[in-house]
Amino acid sequence: MSEKLKVLILEDVPTDAELMIEELAEAGMTFVSKLVATKASFVNAIADFSPDIILSDYSLPSFDGLAALKISREKCPDVPFIFVSGALGEEMAIDLLKKGATDYVLKNRLSRLEPAVSRALHEVEERTERERAEHALKESEVRYRTIFENTGTATVIVDEETTIVLANRQFERLTGFSRSEIEGKKKWTEFVLEDDLPKVNLLKRAGGKHSRTPSDGHEFRITNNRNGVLNVLANVAVIPSTKRTVMSLLDITERKMAEEVLKKREQELQLKSQSLEEANTALKVLLKHREEDKAILEEQVLANVKKLVLPYLEKLKGPRLDSSQRVHIEIIEAHLNDIVSPFLRNLSSAYLSLTPREIEVATLVKEGKATKEITKLLNISTTAVDFHRKNLRSKFGIKSKKTNLRSFLTSLYS
Repeated sequence: MSEKLKVLILEDVPTDAELMIEELAEAGMTFVSKLVATKASFVNAIADFSPDIILSDYSLPSFDGLAALKISREKCPDVPFIFVSGALGEEMAIDLLKKGATDYVLKNRLSRLEPAVSRALHEVEERTERERAEHALKESEVRYRTIFENTGTATVIVDEETTIVLANRQFERLTGFSRSEIEGKKKWTEFVLEDDLPKVNLLKRAGGKHSRTPSDGHEFRITNNRNGVLNVLANVAVIPSTKRTVMSLLDITERKMAEEVLKKREQELQLKSQSLEEANTALKVLLKHREEDKAILEEQVLANVKKLVLPYLEKLKGPRLDSSQRVHIEIIEAHLNDIVSPFLRNLSSAYLSLTPREIEVATLVKEGKATKEITKLLNISTTAVDFHRKNLRSKFGIKSKKTNLRSFLTSLYS
């Protein structure tokens, strides 16, 4: 409503209209008025003037108040319509009120006009506020109903006796029951698996009338109408200013199954890990025994060579041997010593690509034999000896010409 009240007056006697205006002004009302006396001017004023209240005489020469009331109910039904007439019987007044008039005032009692106008305007304000509140409530109900239906989780509203008064579509899908079978007929505890009923006692207290804090994260199992068992996570909270609670149930069956599978796999991995650790321990023990056996075998070979072979080689040495035979015996003796020394073991383990002839040449070079001596001992040409020397340097990675081959081989021995 604007700051100044708009008063439309339907009256064919100007002096009567002036008396109405004076009465309202003397009462302290701030307003602007428009006087009309015909049907056409009345209809135009409703459209152009947009009155906040209509004051109308009942009897006019070419237009009566009852017709004006009907027009106002059609074009501006929320605008109060007050009859101001010289004579109205009680039965007629009641009939006019039934037909939509807000009030009536007799012209010889205009002192009642301002209270009637104020009361009518107050009723309009109350009605407007009520309609606004109802509209807001409807919007709120639609909004929360939409949220309730589309929350993504099975949700119910239960009363203080745990009876379900409202269920959404997700709850229908979760349980397999229709709303007509649930709402007002079932308690939410009826869906809980019997073995899990002790778990929900705390949740029931959380939804009690004295609870003020939400309760969430409660896991238990429910059954549906397909004799299935589902794992759910429940959240419950009291609806403020009511004795009702809202409860949401999230289906975590697949998650629980995945957790069980993961738990089983972890147990299997632990068993496998334990088995591998045990196998690793056993392998370490076997390797240790192998090293011990190897050391014992080396000691036995060394002892046998020293006791059973080398003494007889000493006996073979004598004045009757020519120089060639003596050299061969010395080579045999050197090789036997090398067998029980790190040289050939290092040589063969580090350089597995050496040929038997290359090993022979490497041994003689280490012993300090010159190329001519090697040719005689191995019965090969000088070119062949130089070829094997070159291959040895290449396979040993000796790139510098300053590095002596015999010194390198001696370092392997040491």
